[in-house]
Amino acid sequence: MEEPRPCASGAITKRQRLALTAGTSVPLGTALDMADEDFNMAFFSAHNVRAPQIRVAKLNAVQLKSRGVTTARELRALDFRALDLVDPAFCASCVAAYGSNAIVNEFLVTASDAVTLAGTAAVHQLRLGVGSLLILCAGHRVEATSVITMSAPHGRCLAGVAADILLDCQLRAGALIAAGFTAQTVAQQTRATPDQLREMGF
Repeated sequence: MEEPRPCASGAITKRQRLALTAGTSVPLGTALDMADEDFNMAFFSAHNVRAPQIRVAKLNAVQLKSRGVTTARELRALDFRALDLVDPAFCASCVAAYGSNAIVNEFLVTASDAVTLAGTAAVHQLRLGVGSLLILCAGHRVEATSVITMSAPHGRCLAGVAADILLDCQLRAGALIAAGFTAQTVAQQTRATPDQLREMGF
């Protein structure tokens, strides 16, 4: 079966109707006969239509907002996650619909979310810095290491990141060296003091 394609008018197509109601209790005939405007947040909530069906139907955040998904929190309630933001087109639609701050507040919550977005276009689309990702990794050395390893440019991505953030993430010399840093580059980029460098193990 062909993948659903959005109608130029913005109306839900037959294939999108089938995709949105797949796995739900909505009968096929009902889905095909429903008024277009009834495919909205209230319908999604009542019939357990969630991100998997919405992704297959290829509805973006701007389209969802026009159908009553009025906030980034409601988008998150539909089971969209940080991983969805890795798709540049979907991320762009989220920013257009809700603004980058609202998306960051709802979707960038855990250290795992930070790892998911590190090194992707979403970091730039959401106007995030490596420091913002690392703050979420406080107390999570493994995730923090992944963030700096995946962030570009290699060995130079800590510019402007406070040394205290590295310490809060329990990052130490071994991990930093493996990620392409030296004591000198850490000091240059984070303005770490000699005491802070010693605490990192340099």
